[in-house]
Amino acid sequence: MDQPARQSLVVLLCDQLQKPALAPYGGPVQVPTFERLASEGITFDRYYCATPLCIPTRPSMMTGTWPHQHGSLSFGKGYDTIKQGSELLIDRLQDTGYQVAYEGIWHIRRPEEDDRRDEYAHFQEGSFPYDLQGEALVEQGLAADDQRADIHGMTDEGMIPGRISVPVPATWTKPLKSHPDMQRAQRIAQFILDAPEDQPIAAWCSLGAPHPPLLVPEPYRSMFDPEDIEQPPGFGCDLSGRPHDVREAPGALGCVGWDWERWSKAIAAYYGYVAFADHCQGIVMGALEESGRLDDTIVIASTDHGEMLGAHGIYQKMVMYERSINIPFIIRVPGYTPGRREHLTSQTDMAPTVIDLLGMREMEDAEGESMVPILRDRKAPWRTHTFSEYNGWMHGGWKMRAVMGERYKYIYHHEDHDELFDLKKDPDELHNIIGEPRRLELADEMRSRLVGWSWDTDDVIMPNWPHLETSFGPPKSR
Repeated sequence: MDQPARQSLVVLLCDQLQKPALAPYGGPVQVPTFERLASEGITFDRYYCATPLCIPTRPSMMTGTWPHQHGSLSFGKGYDTIKQGSELLIDRLQDTGYQVAYEGIWHIRRPEEDDRRDEYAHFQEGSFPYDLQGEALVEQGLAADDQRADIHGMTDEGMIPGRISVPVPATWTKPLKSHPDMQRAQRIAQFILDAPEDQPIAAWCSLGAPHPPLLVPEPYRSMFDPEDIEQPPGFGCDLSGRPHDVREAPGALGCVGWDWERWSKAIAAYYGYVAFADHCQGIVMGALEESGRLDDTIVIASTDHGEMLGAHGIYQKMVMYERSINIPFIIRVPGYTPGRREHLTSQTDMAPTVIDLLGMREMEDAEGESMVPILRDRKAPWRTHTFSEYNGWMHGGWKMRAVMGERYKYIYHHEDHDELFDLKKDPDELHNIIGEPRRLELADEMRSRLVGWSWDTDDVIMPNWPHLETSFGPPKSR
């Protein structure tokens, strides 16, 4: 059995956090907590979520496996539950003698016989404050229902009506300390201060912000002037020529017809919400320092997935563009030299990395790799490509796969045309070069990589290209 390591673990999570918004990544939002961690830790520039949807991607952080491996694929009963017997990082730490705490957005559905939340020293699952925002909207002269839009979304059984959150901001007018995310941060901070000094801790502070509803307290609500907001790349572009899962992405359908005045107010509020979330996580860091544990604690700051925030005219996530899947990841490891890494890394690498740093035996089913070699040495050998997947929003639906290389990115849209982007020349993914004759060999290479990954990981779909003369079958060897 693993023995408790001396080091503790604190994981600071936001929900739907856009990397380009953050100052450590060149963005406009000053985030002192993230900035401190970036100065003292290692910042990853190309860290990709396993899937741009919260229900499936959070188990990937905990198991080190892809959604099609752990079984949670999308929202909806029968689609949202991980496979029986799946080992979670949090359980391994619990079994190894850690004082374990989890506070906030959880989004991991397990079979009842696997549920171990009652065993943790502290567990409090949170939700998003839609009811509270509805009240605030009414107080501020709007309708409670303005926070959502009616759409039709694709499922495995066809198109169905649904409702999607849209970025209509409201101001939190109650005391700052009573905001749900502030309370989450305070509870985890108190857990850290009260934990036995002779026992390592493993604590997650998982905020709802800046995920909608945009319920933003002052002074953060007024921190950014809509008139100063720059239009995101591809704003107002015509999506009619894009693949069906882009044209009909829930975040695209929910904001159809929005003008820049409406978008600029939403983006300004989102930026303020990001600053507020960072302030909340700063409370956790303050408790860690006050407790005397900081120098013996691994600290990770990240998110579950990104946010398009008007780029390509799309809100939320659920597409394979960079702002949706390339997410912030900063890790502070005592004794490790601060710096940046451009290595192609994945959420499936997070659990194996923590396990390795803490000197524990490997997680048997994890597909990801420990990042410890590249944390120690930026010149250490590493993979040349990584992946991301999407299996639909509700009860399945549109399916996508993405392959990211050093320069090029390939997106497979199941049953539709694919996309290829040169991220060096076109970082905003505005020009699909898949049809250029000189890219044929590159496209074939990327398609072959996708087939190999799908085959080796027992994907729930096998890519096919009926419109191409070349037939890509499974690789000759696994």
